[in-house]
Amino acid sequence: MSTPPSEDGPQRRATGEQHAPQPAGGGHARRAPSRQRPRTPDGTGSHPPSAARPGGGRGPLRRVLAPVLVVLVVLGLCGAAWTVPQVRSVLRDSFTERQQAYLELYFGREPFFDGDELVVPVELVEHGDTGGRHPVRAWVLDAKGRRLAAETETVTTKPGALIGTDVRLRLEDGEQRDADLVEVTLPGHPQRLRAHLR
Repeated sequence: MSTPPSEDGPQRRATGEQHAPQPAGGGHARRAPSRQRPRTPDGTGSHPPSAARPGGGRGPLRRVLAPVLVVLVVLGLCGAAWTVPQVRSVLRDSFTERQQAYLELYFGREPFFDGDELVVPVELVEHGDTGGRHPVRAWVLDAKGRRLAAETETVTTKPGALIGTDVRLRLEDGEQRDADLVEVTLPGHPQRLRAHLR
């Protein structure tokens, strides 16, 4: 007695569906082990760049901040050093060409008589970093070159400032008529002024 064919038998043959042969002994086929990434808390299995490289996002920031901090430290040290006069003077000599200090000597106005005195107005200008005290020597001569009177005044100068003073020469009776030439010098300096009274 033959068994009628099942209803799904012809459909399997029609579609060409085949079953893989089962291994002997009725065991199951082994699958190759798959490597899976560990799951992240969000379940995606991928890690953000910052998690893959700890501190990776701070690298560029450190590279920018390091030179800035160095520059700030250098500026701070330079500012502190500039407050020291000796350091400031050395730095000026290093970066600027300093002129040699010198004095200028002028007549403030023409010499004139004030009673029995001959008044010689002079002016000084010191070019340099520091002022000082400078003697100004004046004398008056007659036509024969004989010295009638002489006097010295000390002037305190300041850098770049015009300082004036009067040198007063006391003459004896009758010497005013003989006074002919006034000379002014700065002892220790080459400057010399001359003025005729007639």
